[in-house]
Amino acid sequence: MTAASSPGILAVGDQLVSEARVVGEILAHGGVTLPAGLSSTGRVVAELLSPPPPTCALTTMNWATSHLVTTSDTVHADVLITAITADGIELSVHLVDGFGRVCEQGTQVWKPTTADIAPVSEAVDFCTVAWGQMLARRLGSDSAFTSSLSTWDGTIGLRCGELELHLRIYRGRIIDVTRRVPHGATFTFAASPRLWTELAFDTDDNFMRRVICGEFSSTGDGYEYLRLTKPLNILMGHIRHIAREARS
Repeated sequence: MTAASSPGILAVGDQLVSEARVVGEILAHGGVTLPAGLSSTGRVVAELLSPPPPTCALTTMNWATSHLVTTSDTVHADVLITAITADGIELSVHLVDGFGRVCEQGTQVWKPTTADIAPVSEAVDFCTVAWGQMLARRLGSDSAFTSSLSTWDGTIGLRCGELELHLRIYRGRIIDVTRRVPHGATFTFAASPRLWTELAFDTDDNFMRRVICGEFSSTGDGYEYLRLTKPLNILMGHIRHIAREARS
């Protein structure tokens, strides 16, 4: 995955990992004083450690907590751009402690203040119809993918956050790319925008390892989901190639 230093995180897949520091020192350096035990401490620290994209203003921030950080904890921020749309630049922010545990996390949306932002390439606009059509064209010319599904009739669902896409497949051919099929997907593979971005840009192809570790979820027919591990792995390989080609 691409690493960048402030303020140069400008594309989907750009990542910044801050220096690990004590929470109390971060707040003091930022000129912030908070009451002891305040539940929003992590969120404030994340804002201090997350450099804004150039000429942008923070418009939305959603935050979730697994383990509240305290002023004595040592943490760093792991910031990743997961989307660029007409609404702005979306950042996924993880606040990580000294044990490598994600204590608190959330998303930020930054809106340009000086000009409209150019929409992100379809190649990394995960689970949109245009992205799915791009993916389907590549899969259709991959004999390994078509042969692995040569006797299969069903629908693979792909979900990124709240956005879902269905690939209707008949005997190895993708015959439709749509938001919904009439009877729903045979199964749906689901991941957060951050996980989709990490899958697309990680240096190593670690999809199967992450599946085994249970980082993703699925709905629908669990047996078919497990049985189609091979074509799913091929599909993820093409997602990586599409993203990297667009980036280069």
